[in-house]
Amino acid sequence: MIDTEKIGMTSTESPTAFDVLHALRVKGIAAPETLADALGVAVETVVDRLAALDADGLAFERPSRKRPGWVVSETGRDAHAEWLAAGADDATRTRLDEHYQRFLVVNAEVKGLSARWQSAADDAERFDLTERLETAHEQAVPALEQAGAVIGRYGRYPERLQEALDKIHEDPRYFVSPRVDSYHTVWFECHEDFLLTLGRTRAEEGSE
Repeated sequence: MIDTEKIGMTSTESPTAFDVLHALRVKGIAAPETLADALGVAVETVVDRLAALDADGLAFERPSRKRPGWVVSETGRDAHAEWLAAGADDATRTRLDEHYQRFLVVNAEVKGLSARWQSAADDAERFDLTERLETAHEQAVPALEQAGAVIGRYGRYPERLQEALDKIHEDPRYFVSPRVDSYHTVWFECHEDFLLTLGRTRAEEGSE
């Protein structure tokens, strides 16, 4: 079985198989290239880790014409839950929750802006929404950076969010489109990561 002791990848470390499993659990379904972009590592590394997960029955590649990609198996979900439980003690989760509460302060604004973007009538409204998203981003970054100091993988989220924000003016898809690593996509994944790590659900906190 895969060594579950090596957890909490940093930007200077190669991801373990469980880092890849976690990214896949957060995304639901993904291609190796998508996981590599999310983790900020070479796709070849992700392919190797997926092969290890597949060999252990923790993930598998789903053939589908509409949406092919890798998914976590039922066994993988159980193993992932055990890994998360072992990877952070109560004190760590308490510290993480403090930063999560600050994330939630901005969450409603980001969700509202994303909803408005999809029905924006003209360029002037989209420009205004982008400016407001930049303001929300500035408010969220400190909480995410400090969450990254608690558990290393959270430090990758502000980087990905900034990358999406920088691309919106040239490619509007980077605001909400699920087909790219858009701001809304990364934000949703960050939220899901918090929920999984803290053992909560969107229904429990009323954020579905």
